[in-house]
Amino acid sequence: MTSIKRLLVCGGTGFLGRKICETAVAHGWEVTSLSRSGRSAFKGPLPSWAEKVKFERFDIMQASPSDVRPWVDSADAVVYSLGILLESNYYKTFVSSSNPFEGASKVVQKWNRNPLKHGIEDEVTYENMNRDLAIKLANETSKSDGVKPFVYISAAGGFPLIPQAYFKTKEQAETAIGQMLSLRAIFLRPGFMFDPSRPMSMYMALGLKTIGSVNSLLGGNAPLISYKALKPITTSVVAAAAVQALADKTVSGVIDRERLVKLATEASRST
Repeated sequence: MTSIKRLLVCGGTGFLGRKICETAVAHGWEVTSLSRSGRSAFKGPLPSWAEKVKFERFDIMQASPSDVRPWVDSADAVVYSLGILLESNYYKTFVSSSNPFEGASKVVQKWNRNPLKHGIEDEVTYENMNRDLAIKLANETSKSDGVKPFVYISAAGGFPLIPQAYFKTKEQAETAIGQMLSLRAIFLRPGFMFDPSRPMSMYMALGLKTIGSVNSLLGGNAPLISYKALKPITTSVVAAAAVQALADKTVSGVIDRERLVKLATEASRST
C-alpha cells in the first residue's frame, strides 16, 4: 500500500465525485475538491464528512495549465470525475428529479425556455468534458514530482441511446493518459451507476435489472443492450474501488466492473 495523505478530486461536488470525497475522508485523507460551484453545490447544511473537505471554486475549463499545476503539485493523488453522458443538459435535469413524472416535466420546461438564456452547461461537449480537460489535468499531474496515481472515470460500452461519441472520447482520453509514463494511470469502467441521493437513478437501475432478468430468461439475447449495461453498480462501490486503487501501488490500467467490486471488497476489509 502507498502512503497517500492528500487527494485532489476534480468534480468533487458531482454525482460520483461526492462519494469519492466522502470515502477518502473516511480513510483519513485530506481531500480538496475543484468545481465551478464549490461548496455552494450543497443545498442546506453540509454532511459531516463534507465539513472535512476543502471545496474550492475552480473552473478547469477556463484555467490555463499554469493555473492547474499548483493544485496537482499539492496532492499525492488525483481523480478526474467530471464528464457528461449527453451533450445536452436534459439528461442531468431528468436524473436529478425524484421520479419519472417530475423529471419529464422539468425537461419539457427546460426545452421551452429562451435559448438565448442557456448557460455554459448547455455548451459543453464530449470532447472538452470527457477528453480534453481530463488530459489537461493528467498532463500537469505527470509533471509533478514522482509517479502519482491518477484515476479517470471512464465508461463501459453497450448502453442504448447513448451516442458513440461519448464512448469514443472516453477511449481517446484513456489512450492519451495511458501514454503518460510518469503517471500510474487507473481507468475505472463502472457502467451505469446509481445512488439513493438521486431517486431517478434508482428507478433506472431497477429498470435495467428487470431487463437483465428478462434477458436471462430469453437466453441472454436482449437487443441493443450489453451484459455490462444490465448490471448497474452503486456509487459507493465505485468510490471504494477508486480509493482502494489509489492506495494500492500494484493497481493500474483498466478496471472493469468485476474488478471494481473486488477492490471495493478489499477496501471494506481494510477499514
